[in-house]
Amino acid sequence: MTAVQSVERSLHLLREIAEEPGRLVELADRVNLPTSTTARLLATLESNNAIERNSDGVYRIGVLIKTMGRVAEPGVNLETIAQPHLLDLSSQFDEATCIAVLIGRNTVTTQQVDAPKPVQAEDWTGTRVPLHAGSAGLVIMASWDDHEVDTYLQGNLSTHTEHTVTDPDILLKRINRVRRIGAVWTHSEYVLGLSSCAAAICGSNGRAIGALYTYGPSYRYPLSGEARTVATTVRERARQISASLNQQPEMIKEAS
Repeated sequence: MTAVQSVERSLHLLREIAEEPGRLVELADRVNLPTSTTARLLATLESNNAIERNSDGVYRIGVLIKTMGRVAEPGVNLETIAQPHLLDLSSQFDEATCIAVLIGRNTVTTQQVDAPKPVQAEDWTGTRVPLHAGSAGLVIMASWDDHEVDTYLQGNLSTHTEHTVTDPDILLKRINRVRRIGAVWTHSEYVLGLSSCAAAICGSNGRAIGALYTYGPSYRYPLSGEARTVATTVRERARQISASLNQQPEMIKEAS
Protein backbone atom coordinates (compact mmCIF):
# COMPACT_ATOMS: atom_id res chain seq x y z
CA MET A 1 0.00 0.00 0.00
CA THR A 2 1.52 3.35 -1.04
CA ALA A 3 1.64 6.29 1.37
CA VAL A 4 -0.91 8.24 -0.68
CA GLN A 5 -3.23 5.25 -0.90
CA SER A 6 -2.95 4.78 2.86
CA VAL A 7 -3.88 8.41 3.48
CA GLU A 8 -6.85 8.20 1.11
CA ARG A 9 -8.12 5.04 2.78
CA SER A 10 -7.66 6.56 6.24
CA LEU A 11 -9.64 9.63 5.23
CA HIS A 12 -12.37 7.39 3.81
CA LEU A 13 -12.52 5.57 7.14
CA LEU A 14 -12.68 8.85 9.05
CA ARG A 15 -15.58 10.04 6.90
CA GLU A 16 -17.46 6.80 7.48
CA ILE A 17 -16.88 6.91 11.24
CA ALA A 18 -17.93 10.57 11.36
CA GLU A 19 -21.12 9.68 9.48
CA GLU A 20 -21.87 6.69 11.70
CA PRO A 21 -19.65 4.99 14.32
CA GLY A 22 -19.12 1.27 13.82
CA ARG A 23 -17.15 -1.88 14.64
CA LEU A 24 -14.22 -3.28 12.70
CA VAL A 25 -16.03 -5.74 10.43
CA GLU A 26 -18.85 -3.32 9.71
CA LEU A 27 -16.42 -0.51 8.83
CA ALA A 28 -14.36 -2.80 6.61
CA ASP A 29 -17.51 -3.65 4.69
CA ARG A 30 -18.55 -0.01 4.40
CA VAL A 31 -15.18 1.08 2.94
CA ASN A 32 -14.81 -2.12 0.89
CA LEU A 33 -11.43 -3.09 2.35
CA PRO A 34 -10.10 -6.35 3.82
CA THR A 35 -10.61 -6.62 7.56
CA SER A 36 -6.86 -6.87 8.14
CA THR A 37 -6.18 -3.66 6.20
CA THR A 38 -8.99 -1.85 7.97
CA ALA A 39 -7.68 -3.01 11.35
CA ARG A 40 -4.22 -1.58 10.59
CA LEU A 41 -5.65 1.75 9.48
CA LEU A 42 -7.90 1.95 12.52
CA ALA A 43 -4.97 1.17 14.82
CA THR A 44 -2.97 4.03 13.29
CA LEU A 45 -5.85 6.47 13.57
CA GLU A 46 -6.52 5.38 17.15
CA SER A 47 -2.86 5.72 18.19
CA ASN A 48 -2.97 9.32 16.95
CA ASN A 49 -6.23 10.07 18.80
CA ALA A 50 -8.10 10.69 15.55
CA ILE A 51 -10.58 8.01 16.58
CA GLU A 52 -11.36 6.17 19.80
CA ARG A 53 -12.74 2.72 20.49
CA ASN A 54 -15.40 2.16 23.13
CA SER A 55 -15.50 -0.85 25.41
CA ASP A 56 -18.07 -2.44 23.07
CA GLY A 57 -15.66 -2.21 20.13
CA VAL A 58 -17.36 0.70 18.40
CA TYR A 59 -15.04 3.25 16.80
CA ARG A 60 -15.96 6.92 17.13
CA ILE A 61 -14.32 10.21 16.21
CA GLY A 62 -11.52 10.96 18.68
CA VAL A 63 -10.26 13.99 20.54
CA LEU A 64 -7.89 15.13 17.76
CA ILE A 65 -10.69 15.53 15.22
CA LYS A 66 -13.10 16.96 17.79
CA THR A 67 -10.57 19.60 18.80
CA MET A 68 -9.86 20.53 15.17
CA GLY A 69 -13.56 21.11 14.63
CA ARG A 70 -14.04 23.42 17.58
CA VAL A 71 -12.62 26.54 16.01
CA ALA A 72 -15.59 28.53 14.75
CA GLU A 73 -13.50 31.31 13.19
CA PRO A 74 -9.75 31.96 12.89
CA GLY A 75 -8.33 32.73 16.31
CA VAL A 76 -11.57 31.98 18.12
CA ASN A 77 -12.04 28.77 20.06
CA LEU A 78 -15.65 27.79 20.69
CA GLU A 79 -14.68 25.31 23.40
CA THR A 80 -12.83 27.93 25.44
CA ILE A 81 -15.63 30.47 25.14
CA ALA A 82 -18.37 27.96 25.94
CA GLN A 83 -16.68 26.25 28.90
CA PRO A 84 -17.59 28.79 31.62
CA HIS A 85 -21.17 28.86 30.41
CA LEU A 86 -21.38 25.07 30.51
CA LEU A 87 -19.94 25.03 34.02
CA ASP A 88 -22.39 27.68 35.22
CA LEU A 89 -25.40 26.01 33.63
CA SER A 90 -24.54 22.52 34.87
CA SER A 91 -24.31 23.96 38.38
CA GLN A 92 -27.51 25.99 38.00
CA PHE A 93 -29.58 23.19 36.47
CA ASP A 94 -27.79 20.35 38.25
CA GLU A 95 -27.77 18.50 34.92
CA ALA A 96 -25.40 18.02 31.96
CA THR A 97 -24.82 20.87 29.50
CA CYS A 98 -23.25 20.52 26.05
CA ILE A 99 -22.19 22.10 22.79
CA ALA A 100 -23.12 20.41 19.49
CA VAL A 101 -22.07 21.32 15.94
CA LEU A 102 -23.52 20.48 12.55
CA ILE A 103 -21.92 17.73 10.45
CA GLY A 104 -23.90 16.66 7.41
CA ARG A 105 -27.45 15.74 8.42
CA ASN A 106 -26.49 15.26 12.06
CA THR A 107 -25.37 17.14 15.13
CA VAL A 108 -22.21 16.01 16.92
CA THR A 109 -21.65 16.82 20.57
CA THR A 110 -18.15 18.26 20.95
CA GLN A 111 -18.19 19.31 24.59
CA GLN A 112 -20.03 18.26 27.75
CA VAL A 113 -19.98 19.25 31.42
CA ASP A 114 -21.73 16.97 33.89
CA ALA A 115 -23.43 17.89 37.15
CA PRO A 116 -22.23 16.06 40.28
CA LYS A 117 -25.25 13.79 40.61
CA PRO A 118 -25.15 10.16 41.73
CA VAL A 119 -27.22 9.13 38.71
CA GLN A 120 -25.88 10.79 35.56
CA ALA A 121 -26.82 10.58 31.93
CA GLU A 122 -24.34 9.16 29.43
CA ASP A 123 -21.47 11.25 28.08
CA TRP A 124 -22.59 12.23 24.57
CA THR A 125 -19.28 13.68 23.39
CA GLY A 126 -18.68 12.51 19.82
CA THR A 127 -22.21 11.18 19.39
CA ARG A 128 -24.08 11.93 16.16
CA VAL A 129 -27.82 12.61 16.32
CA PRO A 130 -30.02 13.15 13.23
CA LEU A 131 -31.21 16.76 13.07
CA HIS A 132 -34.89 15.90 13.42
CA ALA A 133 -34.38 13.64 16.45
CA GLY A 134 -32.88 16.07 18.95
CA SER A 135 -33.32 19.56 20.33
CA ALA A 136 -29.92 20.71 19.00
CA GLY A 137 -30.81 19.72 15.45
CA LEU A 138 -34.19 21.43 15.54
CA VAL A 139 -32.75 24.78 16.63
CA ILE A 140 -30.04 24.56 13.97
CA MET A 141 -32.61 23.87 11.24
CA ALA A 142 -34.68 26.80 12.48
CA SER A 143 -31.92 29.11 11.21
CA TRP A 144 -32.09 27.68 7.66
CA ASP A 145 -34.19 29.03 4.83
CA ASP A 146 -37.45 27.30 3.93
CA HIS A 147 -36.00 25.48 0.94
CA GLU A 148 -33.21 23.89 3.00
CA VAL A 149 -35.65 22.82 5.69
CA ASP A 150 -38.02 21.34 3.10
CA THR A 151 -35.17 19.44 1.42
CA TYR A 152 -34.18 17.87 4.73
CA LEU A 153 -37.74 17.03 5.73
CA GLN A 154 -38.38 15.30 2.39
CA GLY A 155 -35.39 13.00 2.96
CA ASN A 156 -35.16 9.78 4.92
CA LEU A 157 -36.18 10.59 8.50
CA SER A 158 -34.97 7.81 10.75
CA THR A 159 -36.95 6.54 13.74
CA HIS A 160 -35.07 5.91 16.98
CA THR A 161 -37.81 5.56 19.60
CA GLU A 162 -41.58 5.46 19.60
CA HIS A 163 -41.47 9.20 20.30
CA THR A 164 -39.27 10.19 17.35
CA VAL A 165 -41.19 12.67 15.19
CA THR A 166 -40.85 11.88 11.47
CA ASP A 167 -43.96 13.60 10.09
CA PRO A 168 -42.63 16.51 7.95
CA ASP A 169 -45.67 18.69 8.69
CA ILE A 170 -45.31 18.30 12.45
CA LEU A 171 -41.56 18.89 12.28
CA LEU A 172 -42.08 22.04 10.23
CA LYS A 173 -44.52 23.37 12.83
CA ARG A 174 -41.94 22.70 15.55
CA ILE A 175 -39.20 24.42 13.56
CA ASN A 176 -41.42 27.46 12.98
CA ARG A 177 -42.14 27.60 16.71
CA VAL A 178 -38.40 27.55 17.40
CA ARG A 179 -38.06 30.49 15.01
CA ARG A 180 -40.53 32.38 17.20
CA ILE A 181 -39.27 31.51 20.68
CA GLY A 182 -35.61 30.60 20.14
CA ALA A 183 -35.48 27.33 22.09
CA VAL A 184 -37.06 23.88 22.16
CA TRP A 185 -37.50 20.89 24.46
CA THR A 186 -37.49 17.29 23.23
CA HIS A 187 -38.43 14.22 25.24
CA SER A 188 -37.36 10.62 24.53
CA GLU A 189 -37.03 11.29 20.80
CA TYR A 190 -33.54 9.87 20.29
CA VAL A 191 -33.11 7.85 23.49
CA LEU A 192 -35.97 6.79 25.72
CA GLY A 193 -36.00 8.51 29.09
CA LEU A 194 -33.88 11.54 28.15
CA SER A 195 -35.11 15.13 27.84
CA SER A 196 -33.14 18.04 26.41
CA CYS A 197 -33.49 21.76 25.76
CA ALA A 198 -31.45 23.66 23.15
CA ALA A 199 -30.87 27.09 21.62
CA ALA A 200 -28.83 27.99 18.56
CA ILE A 201 -25.37 29.54 18.51
CA CYS A 202 -25.52 31.77 15.43
CA GLY A 203 -22.99 33.27 13.07
CA SER A 204 -22.96 36.86 11.86
CA ASN A 205 -25.44 36.00 9.09
CA GLY A 206 -27.95 34.54 11.55
CA ARG A 207 -27.21 30.97 10.53
CA ALA A 208 -26.55 28.50 13.33
CA ILE A 209 -23.01 27.17 13.62
CA GLY A 210 -23.99 24.96 16.53
CA ALA A 211 -26.23 24.65 19.56
CA LEU A 212 -26.07 24.91 23.31
CA TYR A 213 -28.14 22.25 25.03
CA THR A 214 -28.82 20.76 28.42
CA TYR A 215 -30.22 17.31 29.09
CA GLY A 216 -31.02 14.79 31.77
CA PRO A 217 -33.27 11.85 32.69
CA SER A 218 -36.90 12.67 31.93
CA TYR A 219 -38.13 11.52 35.34
CA ARG A 220 -36.33 14.43 36.97
CA TYR A 221 -35.74 16.94 34.16
CA PRO A 222 -37.36 19.31 33.81
CA LEU A 223 -39.09 19.57 37.15
CA SER A 224 -42.69 20.73 37.16
CA GLY A 225 -42.85 24.41 36.17
CA GLU A 226 -39.14 24.53 35.30
CA ALA A 227 -39.22 24.07 31.51
CA ARG A 228 -39.77 27.72 30.55
CA THR A 229 -37.07 29.00 32.91
CA VAL A 230 -34.55 26.51 31.56
CA ALA A 231 -35.41 27.42 27.96
CA THR A 232 -35.07 31.15 28.64
CA THR A 233 -31.70 30.66 30.34
CA VAL A 234 -30.32 28.39 27.62
CA ARG A 235 -31.42 30.86 24.94
CA GLU A 236 -29.75 33.76 26.73
CA ARG A 237 -26.49 31.86 27.24
CA ALA A 238 -26.46 30.89 23.57
CA ARG A 239 -26.73 34.59 22.74
CA GLN A 240 -23.81 35.36 25.03
CA ILE A 241 -21.66 32.69 23.42
CA SER A 242 -22.56 34.07 20.00
CA ALA A 243 -21.61 37.57 21.14
CA SER A 244 -18.28 36.34 22.48
CA LEU A 245 -17.56 34.82 19.09
CA ASN A 246 -17.94 38.35 17.61
CA GLN A 247 -21.17 37.32 15.96
CA GLN A 248 -24.65 38.78 16.08
CA PRO A 249 -26.71 37.25 18.88
CA GLU A 250 -29.66 39.45 17.99
CA MET A 251 -30.21 37.18 14.98
CA ILE A 252 -31.44 34.49 17.34
CA LYS A 253 -35.18 34.90 17.46
CA GLU A 254 -36.81 36.71 20.33
CA ALA A 255 -39.27 34.89 22.55
CA SER A 256 -42.86 35.64 21.76
